Amino acid sequence: MKNNLVEKAIEETKRLIQIPSFEDCTQIQEYLENRLDFIKFEKQPVGKVVNSNPQYNLVSISKDKPFMINTHVDTVPPITMENPFTPVIKDSKIYGRGAADTKGLIASLIVALETFKEENPDKEIPVSLSFTVDEENHTALGSAKLLEIIDDIETILVLEPTYGVICDKQMGTYEFELEVEVNSMHASEFEKTENPAKITFKLIEEIEKKLERPVNIINIKSGWDYYAVPEKSYLLAEVKLFENEKRENIEKKIFEIVNNYTHDRIKFISVDDEEFLKFNTGKGLEIIKKAYEKAVNERPKIGIMPSWTDAANYHKKKLETFVFGFASLKDAHTKREHISFEELEKNVKVFYNILSILK
Repeated sequence: MKNNLVEKAIEETKRLIQIPSFEDCTQIQEYLENRLDFIKFEKQPVGKVVNSNPQYNLVSISKDKPFMINTHVDTVPPITMENPFTPVIKDSKIYGRGAADTKGLIASLIVALETFKEENPDKEIPVSLSFTVDEENHTALGSAKLLEIIDDIETILVLEPTYGVICDKQMGTYEFELEVEVNSMHASEFEKTENPAKITFKLIEEIEKKLERPVNIINIKSGWDYYAVPEKSYLLAEVKLFENEKRENIEKKIFEIVNNYTHDRIKFISVDDEEFLKFNTGKGLEIIKKAYEKAVNERPKIGIMPSWTDAANYHKKKLETFVFGFASLKDAHTKREHISFEELEKNVKVFYNILSILK
C-alpha cells in the first residue's frame, strides 16, 4: 500500500465531516453516489422525510457478491462539539462530528474501493455495498428496510468504531424509567419530607447492588427554581444484559426493589430491551481475519460490541454478521470525537485486503 493512500483517507474524512448528516442524509448520499461513480447504486426509500427530502439507503447489491460491507451515514447532532463540521487536525488525529462514527471508516472504504478499481480496471468491485440511514435514531429505519432486499447476501461486515476488534457478539441492554413523587414542603423545612431525587439515587444504588453491575443514567430530572422541595423526580436508565441473561429476570429484580420500598408513589416503567446477540459465524470470519492479519501483521482480537448496531437487524435474517472498525467508540458522540491517521491507514489496508481476497 502506498503512503499517499493515508493522505487520501485524511482528505476524504475531512470532506465527509464537512457534510452535516445528523438529520437529513440526502447530501451525503448524493456525495457518495457521485464519488463512487464507478459503482452502480440504487436508492432504497426508507419511508422518512426530512426537510422535504425523502431519506433513502444507497445500495449496490448483487447475488454474485454475497459479501456485503455496510455502514450508516448519519451521525448524532453536534451536542457540545464546537464547529462540528469544520475538521481539525491535531496530534495526527482528525476531529469533527462523525470522524469515528462513521465518516473516517467511510473515507477509508472509499479509498480502498478506488484503489482496488485503479489496480483492477477490468474487474468489478467484488462486494455488495450499503450506506444506510437512521441508525442513530431509535427507529433504525435504514437497516430495517434493507432486510427486504438482501436475500442473496450471506455475510455483512458492519463498520463501527470497535478499536479494531472484530466483534462477533453484541451486548444487550435493558432500559427503564423511574418516576418518584413526594409531598412538597417549604424548603426551609425540607427534613419533614423526602426529596424525590434522593430517593431516586438510593434506588439506583440498590439496583446496582442487586444486579451486581452499574446503572447508566441516560436522563435524570428533578428540582425547580422555587424555594420548595420538588414534587417529582424522573429517571431514564439502562443496564447491560450479558450472554444467556433474560430481560424478565432483570425486570423482576428491579421491580422487587421498587415494590419493597416504603415510599408508595414510585412508578417503574419498562421501556425497551435488546437481547445479547451471538452472531452467526462462517467463512466470512476467516476472510476478515485473513485481511486483518495481512494488514496489521498480527492476529485480530475477537470480542463483543458494547453498543447496539444495525447488525442486530441483520442477525434477524440469520446472516453471518460482524462489527468492525479502527476508531475510538468511547470518544464517539462527544466533543472529543476523532480518528487517528494510524487508524485510517489500518482501515484502508483491511478493507483493501478484503477486496483482494474476494476478487
